[in-house]
Amino acid sequence: MKELAGDAHISFEGDLQGTGLLDLPGASIEESEVLKRNTFWPKQGFVVLPLEADAVGPIIAAIGGTIPHAVIHIQIERAGNLEFGAYDNFHSQSMFFGDAVTQSFLDSLVAGGLLMRPVE
Repeated sequence: MKELAGDAHISFEGDLQGTGLLDLPGASIEESEVLKRNTFWPKQGFVVLPLEADAVGPIIAAIGGTIPHAVIHIQIERAGNLEFGAYDNFHSQSMFFGDAVTQSFLDSLVAGGLLMRPVE
């Protein structure tokens, strides 16, 4: 979130009950042109939030400090472009990184054990 904050929005989809995401300033349950629902049945909770640098802390606090397993999909758009997508509970084959995500940031995620380097 920190890497892509600024002129951005983030969406969460899944069982959002028990999170405070809908209570955050600017929260909307409406899809945007870029951030769309990815599960049609059964219908999941869906929220879009503004993603500015000062919103990252409150968003993390609203989800309890870590991504709950009940969150199925997370997407981030910046300046109208999809820049990050984590689908199917962050399945390694279901992630998308746009041009705004730098190689050095991806390398840091691999070094930290948060991502595995793809097999070529």
